[in-house]
Amino acid sequence: MNRIASRLAGIVACLILVAAAAVLTARPHPARADDWLPIDPADLAMKDNPKQPGADAMILYREVNEDAKNATVNNYVRIKIFTEAGMKAHSDVELPFDKAQEIVQGVRGRTIRPDGSIVEFDGKTYDKEIVKGSGGLKVLAKTFTMPGVQPGSIIEYRFREQFSDRAYWSINWVVQQDLYTRLARFSIRPDDSSYALPLFSRNYMLPAGQASVQKDHNSYTLEVHDLPGIETEPLMPSAESLEARIEFYYHNMDDPSQETADQYWKRIGKAWATNCDRFIDKKKVLAEEVSQITAPSDPPEVKLRKIYARTLKIRNLDLEDSKSEKENKQESIKPNNTVEDLLKHGYGHGLEINFLLIGLARAAGFDAADVSVASRNGLVFFPQRMAASDLTAYLAWVRAGGKEYYLDPASRYYPFNVLPWYEAAAQGIKVSKDGSEMITTPSPLPENATIIRHAEVTIDNDMEMNGKLSIDFTGMEAAARRLQNRDEDEAGRKKVFADEIKDWLSVNATFEVTSISNWDDVEKPIHVEGTVKVPAAASGGVHQMLLPMDLFQTTEVGYFQAQKRTNLVVFSYPYQKVDDLLIHAPLGYKPQAVPDPQKIAPGPLTYEISATTQPDSIEVKRLLEVKGTVYPKESYPGLRNFFSMVKNDDSAPFMLQSGR
Repeated sequence: MNRIASRLAGIVACLILVAAAAVLTARPHPARADDWLPIDPADLAMKDNPKQPGADAMILYREVNEDAKNATVNNYVRIKIFTEAGMKAHSDVELPFDKAQEIVQGVRGRTIRPDGSIVEFDGKTYDKEIVKGSGGLKVLAKTFTMPGVQPGSIIEYRFREQFSDRAYWSINWVVQQDLYTRLARFSIRPDDSSYALPLFSRNYMLPAGQASVQKDHNSYTLEVHDLPGIETEPLMPSAESLEARIEFYYHNMDDPSQETADQYWKRIGKAWATNCDRFIDKKKVLAEEVSQITAPSDPPEVKLRKIYARTLKIRNLDLEDSKSEKENKQESIKPNNTVEDLLKHGYGHGLEINFLLIGLARAAGFDAADVSVASRNGLVFFPQRMAASDLTAYLAWVRAGGKEYYLDPASRYYPFNVLPWYEAAAQGIKVSKDGSEMITTPSPLPENATIIRHAEVTIDNDMEMNGKLSIDFTGMEAAARRLQNRDEDEAGRKKVFADEIKDWLSVNATFEVTSISNWDDVEKPIHVEGTVKVPAAASGGVHQMLLPMDLFQTTEVGYFQAQKRTNLVVFSYPYQKVDDLLIHAPLGYKPQAVPDPQKIAPGPLTYEISATTQPDSIEVKRLLEVKGTVYPKESYPGLRNFFSMVKNDDSAPFMLQSGR
């Protein structure tokens, strides 16, 4: 679970909600900015980016000015549009913001057409929800449309972000955008109050050759030139992991002024270990709990499995919609100061639930420790940055019976010894009273994320396919669906699965879910059954019918449409898809001309498909296995070719011949 969310939820969640509205509406607005910067005629006449030919658009100028004392950020963006695609992509502007912490104000804009005429933005903006995260988090975007945009135009707009100064506020400059940036200037004026802490900065992914942050009197500045954009592609690393950025942070007065990375992580490890030890310092309570849920004769892993199952019964407040202070009082939600409180209340935050597992494991005689890693859907972990905030995912390490386990009961929906994909093969630290140890969590296995599809269908004389379909989602595949649809009732879940499964089939196919089993048992696969109908499943004439080998579409091929690749290719986790399809022929028809079995196994990828015939039916078996997660961009042509062959072999026809 997210360490920041877990540790801060009880401290700031209510405070943010209560304070934000009052603070944001009461703060006076800064004076309106003066005229726009002048337009260089050469920029207006420019037909292409000379340093990145063929681009649809580029950022000519960007300015970000932050005032930490007043919690405001003033932004200025100027973009040159080169093509129709650039016009479509950038005419509609979205400015994301967290409504619990900030508002976007003072939006102004204009379009300068190629002939130099100017169309002013009318000021109409709309709030659009673009993300709804766990715990009720809603991320909105202030949206508006730039007027009169056409290829050759320049668009520019200003806006101000006004933060609540009582809310948790992280100051940083995201220097790199999706577009090439010719020039960008950043500045921050720190809080100069007598009680303010010292402000420091650190870099992330800033390319070599770019200037570093400069301190001038009571401000920090940065100027960057000719920074390439981040190209958006399917199966790419998270944008956050690629973006060059500058992070500012406050240095506590009692922290050492000069530390090596080893000293820093040792200090952090000791502090985090102390927090964990203090929370679980109830040995008698934990020992009694272990005696109730395990037997002395249980083998080590069985004992640990029972402990894990017990922690899953704790209600995780982080997986629920956030509540106001009034709602918490009405429900009598009380803080947990110790593991005894947690067991008594039966609810807690994710961090506390994982602490419970550590405490129970130690009470059972196992070594156990608090672990934090950099989530694989966030920043890359560089220990030399000395940024504890990079470690955003929290889990537990246990050694039982000579074997090591990494567990995260706070994620709730994952089977024993299966981590969420973003915590698997992740780097971070394991803490102890002596400091910390750099670790990498185990890589996920394909068999821990499988989709197994069984179909038994009949082709009628009208070439329509009808029958039954059952699917088992295991491990990560099941966990992701349980988490995403945890608030849905049975009817809602049926609709979600029906929509997903229909997308696997041909365009005119229908699928109706009849039952969903094992929803609440995370150790079992989600089992879905339903009826399928595929009109015009076969082609041909009265005497011959041709059908594709596999009923399901090869969805992966859609990720590899482009001929060139800029980024790494990243699958979230290894996985398997296993199909077993039994097709009954119409009365009087027999299978003929079945394709030969195919097997393609280039290293970390495997594909197999084969068909066997009976007098009136054909059975098709298929396996697709992706064993790796990260592939260099040089592997892209091979991956593209592999999935193209998979699609071709899936679509290879077999014949049903009429005996009449």
